[in-house]
Amino acid sequence: MRDPAEPSWGQVMATTVSLWLSRRWSSLGLGRLRGLRWPSPHLSRRTTRGLRLAVLLLALTAVSLTALRLTGTSARAARSSSSGRSHPARARQAPSDAAAAKVRAQAAAWIAGQVSGGEIIACDPVMCAALQAQGVAAGRLLPVGPTTTSLSSADVIAASPSIRSQFGGQLSDDYAPRLLASFGSGAGLIEVRAAFPGGAAAYNSAIRADHAARMSAGAQLLRSRRIMVSPQGASELAAGDVDTRLLVMLAALASLQPLRVVAFGDPSPGVTALAADLPLREVTITSADGRSGAAGLAPVLAMVRAQRPPYQPVSIAIVDSAAGQAELLIEFAAPSPLGLLTGGT
Repeated sequence: MRDPAEPSWGQVMATTVSLWLSRRWSSLGLGRLRGLRWPSPHLSRRTTRGLRLAVLLLALTAVSLTALRLTGTSARAARSSSSGRSHPARARQAPSDAAAAKVRAQAAAWIAGQVSGGEIIACDPVMCAALQAQGVAAGRLLPVGPTTTSLSSADVIAASPSIRSQFGGQLSDDYAPRLLASFGSGAGLIEVRAAFPGGAAAYNSAIRADHAARMSAGAQLLRSRRIMVSPQGASELAAGDVDTRLLVMLAALASLQPLRVVAFGDPSPGVTALAADLPLREVTITSADGRSGAAGLAPVLAMVRAQRPPYQPVSIAIVDSAAGQAELLIEFAAPSPLGLLTGGT
């Protein structure tokens, strides 16, 4: 363990970044006034203030390193089968045990790798077992049985056929209006849904405000001279289709060095919702000159790894592109938080 009297590397970096920002912010192309300001006649004061404070918070959190570890025990999923002839008038048949197990495994793997580690997940007993087999801690699971009357304690719902049948339209109207991903089809469909207080009406209002803030912040990033963006990425930024955490992260990372956005990504399978409702949570970036390799991205990687929630990614790695160029892949967990730039929840 490091000697307590010796400042950690993270503390040194945080101090350096803070001093650098205070002296050079006006020359970064992110604003022209003193202090951490992003003046623009195209931005509302509220959005500008929210993005400025979020970037400052992000820089200061570089003193802390945290790691999320999903723990749990493995359990074997048991499913009873029944024999009998299907009714000839039945348009859809229930999937076979093997097909249902495959869909469950896909949904469980996605939830384990993509959903934030602090979320409480509602699931039927078989799905809960599949999640534990993927390393999701039992303490994060809320088993749903035939006598369950409410899902209000859950943050995320693994809406298997049994849960959809049990709660019907309440799932999307009252408990979990945000569809994050879906797996399978027909009678074997499993939807991964995020809860939102107040149900669909409250969610629709919040997503509209969040989308407007994302559009304003994205337009501001496009005016920065330290961030180069591909045509497709520029379109997505302007449309407000990018997760707020990525917008704040890109602004902060550009304070360290000029960057180029290669592409934004969509790690949400089976969902055809507009990106305004399901923002893009993944970005691939590289050094602006494209020649510095992995060593040139090391300071950026260190700063991203040092973040605390909600700016701590679920995945970050330096990868090689098809052309052999070092790129940094950053991916945030689902669901995307709303209101980070507008003061909401």
